[in-house]
Amino acid sequence: MPYAMRHAPSGTLLAVVQRNGYKLAYYGLVLWEQRPEEAHMAEALAEAAIEPGDAAGRLSDWEAMELTEHEAKMANVKLRNDPRRVVYYRNGILAATDA
Repeated sequence: MPYAMRHAPSGTLLAVVQRNGYKLAYYGLVLWEQRPEEAHMAEALAEAAIEPGDAAGRLSDWEAMELTEHEAKMANVKLRNDPRRVVYYRNGILAATDA
């Protein structure tokens, strides 16, 4: 099952613009097949342009969260390939809003 990064205070799941196998850009969750190490999580925050001084910039506020394959796919569907959208996981519910 994939792992995503979850901002513990807000429930927000980390999403960034990425490239697929065809080199096409898409906006989606940052996912790992195994629990990410702290260094990988720090790289993901940097890739998302989240600075240490930002409200969500403290690495200690982020946690690796295991998702089911279905939850990971649904989170990406809810993002609609739109960087203005934010997906979050709170109280066992996956939802999205416009930022």
